[in-house]
Amino acid sequence: MLNLIKSDLYRITRARGLRGSFWQYSLAIVAAYAAVVALLVFVRTQAYDMLADGAASPFTSEFPSYTAYLADMASGIVPLCVCFMVAEHVLQEFKGGYARTVLSARAGRLSYFVGKAMFAGVLSAIMMLLSIAIVTVGAWIGGYTFALADTPIEFLGWFGGFWLNIWALAVLSLILVYATRVSPVSYIGAFCFCFGTVPSSLRGLAYATRDILPALEPIRPVFETLAAWLPSSSLGNLKFGGGLFWMSPADVWGASSQALTVAPGVQALIAGVIWVAIPAAVVLLIARERDI
Repeated sequence: MLNLIKSDLYRITRARGLRGSFWQYSLAIVAAYAAVVALLVFVRTQAYDMLADGAASPFTSEFPSYTAYLADMASGIVPLCVCFMVAEHVLQEFKGGYARTVLSARAGRLSYFVGKAMFAGVLSAIMMLLSIAIVTVGAWIGGYTFALADTPIEFLGWFGGFWLNIWALAVLSLILVYATRVSPVSYIGAFCFCFGTVPSSLRGLAYATRDILPALEPIRPVFETLAAWLPSSSLGNLKFGGGLFWMSPADVWGASSQALTVAPGVQALIAGVIWVAIPAAVVLLIARERDI
């Protein structure tokens, strides 16, 4: 399994001609962050003052904490890039015949699929570390400030929660890849997972039970709890609070929420572990039933 993971990493990091997807997506991340920092620098210039005619800057340069800044900058693009990279990598293995060749021997099938789930976790960590390095440089160039300093425990807790939930989103994307092997379905599904389509739909159902669907009112807490524990919701919590792990759940979900929740940071760690394990098991089940 370790050899398979090393093979995956080698193929995505081929530097010659930038054929490896790691370099392509990394350049996209650098370009996105550079554009944000450039806009912040521009709004501080006299040229912007002349064009805006006294209007306030649409960009903030102050954040509650360093981890809140990292989460704000990384919460959208990094999970999406990781999910797309994982989906693209596995789809290419099917199209190029690599998967069929590796799986021709029945003995190593389990290692192959477990290796793909582990590869998603390794890739999530690599892209997170790259993003942190880039946005930290961006903070220095752009002159960002932070109201509070994170303790080492808060930073490590935030990093663990963010990493686990990005990993979970990537493994969820693998379900669509192995279930359909259709590129548009895999990419659209990954996009929906990353940007909270499922929890938004569940919260909409929970809201509808109060007036439109009163018959479902007894299961409203179920809808809200599922929405609160999904990976995209956990990433949103970490964006809201950064490394401030011990906030009250009511600070995030509101006093009227009936969801079963705990401290948002702790919940993010637990949810990450749960949603890495469940999709990985589903991937193994799909592989077995479809005889991939």
